[in-house]
Amino acid sequence: MPGLKNTEYSQEELMKFKREAVKNDKKISIALMATFVVLTLQYLILIYFKMMGTEGASAVQQISKILVGLVFLYALPAVLNRSLLKGIIVFSAAVIIFLCSYIFFPVNQPYIKNLIFPFFFMCLPAFVYSISIRDWKVLKDIMKKASYFVFVAGVVIAAGVFSGLASVGTYSMPFSYYMLLPAIMFMDELLDRFRLRTLLFTLISVLVILALGARGPVLCLLVFFVFKLIKPRGRFNYQGMFLTSGAATAGLVGYIFRDGVLKALNNIFLHFGIESRSIALFLIKGVHLSGRDRISQLLVSKIGGSPFWGFGLAGDRPFLWGSYAHNFFLEIVVNFGIIIGFFVLLIIFYLILKSLVTKNKDGYSMLIIWMGLGFVHLMVSGSYLIDLKFWVFMGLVLSSLNLKIERDQGSRV
Repeated sequence: MPGLKNTEYSQEELMKFKREAVKNDKKISIALMATFVVLTLQYLILIYFKMMGTEGASAVQQISKILVGLVFLYALPAVLNRSLLKGIIVFSAAVIIFLCSYIFFPVNQPYIKNLIFPFFFMCLPAFVYSISIRDWKVLKDIMKKASYFVFVAGVVIAAGVFSGLASVGTYSMPFSYYMLLPAIMFMDELLDRFRLRTLLFTLISVLVILALGARGPVLCLLVFFVFKLIKPRGRFNYQGMFLTSGAATAGLVGYIFRDGVLKALNNIFLHFGIESRSIALFLIKGVHLSGRDRISQLLVSKIGGSPFWGFGLAGDRPFLWGSYAHNFFLEIVVNFGIIIGFFVLLIIFYLILKSLVTKNKDGYSMLIIWMGLGFVHLMVSGSYLIDLKFWVFMGLVLSSLNLKIERDQGSRV
């Protein structure tokens, strides 16, 4: 209990508080990871039963939403007990921003209506739930279990595709982002402690992403890898030095011989009838942006029409026929204008950087895991207004800063 001396409670009462706190952290963590598990299971069902684009797919998707909603309701009492006031403030501020955009930017109204469910019933609850977690070790334990489930389901899907029993089309962006969870979790474990099993699971996850997915998850993995290596370790030890130097060397060698490695992997995939879109694009000289450069040019040209106030929430959608900017920075500036948008971005990056400046190794690892899961990809894809993972990341960023303050206060008591 922050701010209270242990002598105010008996040992039995303190243990009861701790057990209850762990129980509540577990409930909240399960709710946050339920989305990963349920969506992966949903994708497995749709692929193996060839239901994509059918009426049955809509029914499966509705059932998935209900299941995730029930898990969130299961954890709701614990969240309300810890973060009721914070939740009220967050939702009230969001309602005001949405109403202002709806009233002052009428052209955005159809798109704002479409945002109500994903934003208010998925993203904001995830934000408040992640703020409410106190013991990140409990969260990481649940994340590991979820990553094993996603990994097994992903391997089953990949096996079906490689054997010809299933198909994900030319490539599957959603599937590759599902597989990003086990890829990052296994890589984090591997860089902390080398094990052949963890290395194998990491390689399988990455190969599945390369074979059947998009390039975005690869970028997320690379950013996580770099941030994991640059964090200095608390105490010198030979195992840590060996892992860090070995990983850095492997990364450097992989980069130098990337074309040869990619061509070799591509030949293996072609042997199974898999044409990897990601590898084909990586082998193209220069950077292939898949049309994102044209989207950026269009939106940049429109910013001058409202540089101070922007075009409101979902302000990029009318210019792109319902699509979005595919760039976090650009979307913020289009939504809020150059001046306000700049300050919004400044605040976000200040909070992120401040949270990463920590001596807590486990806390740092958790933050860069979620940065890889929920933030990096927004530079090239997705929208912050509908991405649950981004809001979990920002919730953990704020939670880490709040925990720092509580620890500082506790040390002065």
